[in-house]
Amino acid sequence: MSVFNPRILEACIRDVTACLTDLQKASVLLYALEQFPIGRCSREIVENSVQTLLKISGIPCVDLTKALVLRAKTRLLAGYRTSAQQDLHLVLTRDPDNEDAKALIHSRNLRPEMLLLGPPRFSIEIWTQIALFLPKRDLKSLLLVPHPISRIASRLLFRGIELHLTPSHEPIGMDLGDSFDDSSDVDRELDNWHHQRSADILTRILLDPQFAGQVHSLSIYAASYDPSQSLAFRIGMLLNALPKLSNLNKTCCSGSKNFILRVVRCIHKCIPNIHELSLEVADHSVDIEIPRFKHLTHFSLTSEGGDPTSIHTFISQSRNTLRALSIKNSCWNFLAGAPALRQLSDFEFDGHLTTEMFLEILSSGCQLDSLKLSGSLECSPSPLFRQHRSALPFLRHLHIGITSLGRHVQDYDLCPSISEFIRYRTQLRTYHLLLTCSDDNRRIGFDASAWGVLPALLHLKSLVMTVPGDLTIGLAGWLVPRSVNALALHMEEAATDAVSFMKQIRPGIPTSLKYIGITNMHIPSAEIVVEYGFPHIRVVAIGHDVWSVIRGHSAEFGRSEALRAETNAEAGHVSDVRVEQWPYRRVRYHLKEWLESMECGDAVWKGVSK
Repeated sequence: MSVFNPRILEACIRDVTACLTDLQKASVLLYALEQFPIGRCSREIVENSVQTLLKISGIPCVDLTKALVLRAKTRLLAGYRTSAQQDLHLVLTRDPDNEDAKALIHSRNLRPEMLLLGPPRFSIEIWTQIALFLPKRDLKSLLLVPHPISRIASRLLFRGIELHLTPSHEPIGMDLGDSFDDSSDVDRELDNWHHQRSADILTRILLDPQFAGQVHSLSIYAASYDPSQSLAFRIGMLLNALPKLSNLNKTCCSGSKNFILRVVRCIHKCIPNIHELSLEVADHSVDIEIPRFKHLTHFSLTSEGGDPTSIHTFISQSRNTLRALSIKNSCWNFLAGAPALRQLSDFEFDGHLTTEMFLEILSSGCQLDSLKLSGSLECSPSPLFRQHRSALPFLRHLHIGITSLGRHVQDYDLCPSISEFIRYRTQLRTYHLLLTCSDDNRRIGFDASAWGVLPALLHLKSLVMTVPGDLTIGLAGWLVPRSVNALALHMEEAATDAVSFMKQIRPGIPTSLKYIGITNMHIPSAEIVVEYGFPHIRVVAIGHDVWSVIRGHSAEFGRSEALRAETNAEAGHVSDVRVEQWPYRRVRYHLKEWLESMECGDAVWKGVSK
């Protein structure tokens, strides 16, 4: 006979189970789940029930595996394959011969690796998010790992590609000063290897659309003269490959004017939505006409000589979209009125520094985050710094480099006015005051007082300063803010005894310092800098050469017993530090990447990216 009221049955079940133990209740719940119709709408009920069973201590292993298999079935029906595979893996860990789990794996065409014991596996999406936080050097190491993450590392590495179309390098100084010449530091065999590798990458781009679609950044280097006569063929391959790069948004091109124009015009035709463009013209005294890019936000140009009219026109056309601008040409004046300084966040100019330039920057650059000015000073801007003392409210990175002075420049208040301009800017993270005029520095008021403002910059991370001849070396170390991680010193007067200089400056140097750069001083070896002056640093730069500082037992590896004994006898203690010089390609092309991997990223200028 049928029950007259179904609620009475539910009440009876509730009354009976109330008298049972937790394990007995779990058995009742599991039996009910086995009879429960599993579907997409039942996932929440199954998830809550199984989660409750897993929290009950002492539940038999057989019941636990049954519950996990039921939850795996529900998750598969809902489309959660990864979490279902984890449940099945737990079942096989507890019961390797569980037929229900094996049958479910084969019926659903899940990965056969699920039958193997091992830790739970992450999805490709999770591995991708992990790999995004790794530096480039670690991604290169992951290429050798037999794991799906190696394919993820390969995809992330090739988002940015460098192409060297000629085996020889183009001698461009840039911020490193004079470039490397045909000395033993230049490894020609390595140059040839990169040349061949670039050809292989171009071939891959032409043949593999999926590979080409993942490229976001492209850097191209070509010497203006190629003895091998292969440049024309490589350029043809490049022009055929550029239309394949559908997701390209950043390009850096270095070479002759004709080469750059061909590349830029091809990009403008095939990829008009590019956002960042950096050009390094190797030719002297040439004009270059660049087509307009409607979505350009970052533009950088490095050249020498020529007429700035065409560049003035190009910048004027892009003034509504540009947010970062860099112009480096020692023969040019400031392009007054061309850039909309009110909209720029990063601005760099290397050329003739005029009153018109300082006035427009200080009055209109209200959004500037980084400002880099260098070149020949042709005016007396100290009244403008005094008048606009509160200008540039968001400025965090400031570089002022004066390479020469005009004949009529006599501004004894310039350096004091700059000091007052930055004195109360506690948000400043980078401050560079680089004066290479030697004896002429007195004409712009540069002396030991320029260092007096440094202790007020409490949050400074990067500091580049010229050391005046009247500054006490022992005091200089104490004036450096304790927060500085990267320090570079340019000696106004070359010190005669490097060891004595290091010993005097050492007591006041911050222990947090990781990078030290020294120019205009004769230093026999980088070991002297570490041993006598800066014992805690990780990277040493002397002139245009860079060394890594290696500590620990690995520092003694490869050194002869006689050399170790001699070093210990001279130093009076066991040495555990050695230095390793960087090859020229690392300094020329990968300086930023390696400095960041050595925790010296503050030594990299935070301006317009190249």
